Amino acid sequence: MVLMCVVASYFVLAGFTASFTSGGGFGNNYYSPFEGTELEQVRQLDQKYTVLRAPLIYGGVAVSLGLGVLTMSVLLQGAKSLTELSGKWLLLEAAFSLLAAVSYGAGIGIYLHVALRINATDTCRARARLYARKGLTWMNCQLAGTDGAAATFACLLVVMYGTSVVLALRSYRRQKRYKESQAQHSGCSDAPEYLWSGTL
Repeated sequence: MVLMCVVASYFVLAGFTASFTSGGGFGNNYYSPFEGTELEQVRQLDQKYTVLRAPLIYGGVAVSLGLGVLTMSVLLQGAKSLTELSGKWLLLEAAFSLLAAVSYGAGIGIYLHVALRINATDTCRARARLYARKGLTWMNCQLAGTDGAAATFACLLVVMYGTSVVLALRSYRRQKRYKESQAQHSGCSDAPEYLWSGTL
């Protein structure tokens, strides 16, 4: 969901003139309230704005896909019974979940900070004024709903990774207690036979 929201935010905020060419093709068949020099100004501002937001989509896609693939790998490797997993693996899983939670938490802060700085640029303000003249007030310099949705889903992932840390550590303790109890039972079974062989 984070990946979808990041990509959707980029294309929604790109503006409807950003991908059009000045020649023929799809752009000529699309309704545009802008004409002449005004259309050219909007197109240039849209392109500048998408360039400013490019690091957000590239960074968001890289982090989402990277952590998603690593998480699936960890889940597949850890899909065993507690007795089959090693204690080191459970600690590694807890460490990975902690790092993932911290990464997403830092990513949220960086993403929103950069998005707000981009919205505070003269490019965004000039673009918003041109769109507002035609009644398109939704293309403004406030934080977009898609950006907020991406941050919200990322916050949910932070909570889920944090829960995974707790569960992995609990599993490690349970496994440790289980191995200790197994060691005690095996110690009892290795006792000399005469202690247990009595005639009644």
